Amino acid sequence: MKAKLINEKLPFEMVEFDFNPETLKYTRTSDSTTRPNASPAGMGSTPSILLRSPPKQLQGAGYLVGDDVHDRAKQLYDWMDPGGGLLGQLIGAAVGALTGGRINLAAKKPTLIFQWGTQIMRCVLMSVTVTFERFASHGTPDRANISFTVQEEFNIFGMLPTNPTSGGLPGRQRHIVSASENIQTISTAAYGNPGVWRGVAEANGIDDPFRVKPGDTVYLPNANEIVGKR
Repeated sequence: MKAKLINEKLPFEMVEFDFNPETLKYTRTSDSTTRPNASPAGMGSTPSILLRSPPKQLQGAGYLVGDDVHDRAKQLYDWMDPGGGLLGQLIGAAVGALTGGRINLAAKKPTLIFQWGTQIMRCVLMSVTVTFERFASHGTPDRANISFTVQEEFNIFGMLPTNPTSGGLPGRQRHIVSASENIQTISTAAYGNPGVWRGVAEANGIDDPFRVKPGDTVYLPNANEIVGKR
């Protein structure tokens, strides 16, 4: 089985590596802090306080070989753009029109699936480096070394099965609030539109969005649950 990156949604697009990565590197970080204890002795501190916990990242490298190397490399470049290139932007604009602008896929990088055997990650492409190493006599590249970094993406559109720990409804996933986030920024990152924050707040039973604090768990509903709630 060859390693591949697949566009999760329309239009169907895939980049398959002719030579699989030799290594895969997963990285997950978190930032935390503590506050000094207010006791007269001035000793000790509070338990750690979560500031930020980004999703995990995956780094790998593989080879493309053949007369379509340039086209597959271009597809990787396009996945770094909002909407994933012109066709993706057109489809995203159509979805935005159908939902009255509430879901703006054209403003987001396309969600991909990295798949290689048991290694499966729903992700977005964070960086890609293409090194053309061999060319045909007319100058067309036919071998390239590809280095890439992808970042795990939450499942918010119901593409994965129901998870009892993620709210009990298909398409819902948990998100841990960091110090720099609020309901509007979380909604913007997840759905491409800050105006749907009311739907997210309603799904979580949040009456006052300003009371959401770092370390809280917010459930991200399926997009169909919040269409029309602005």
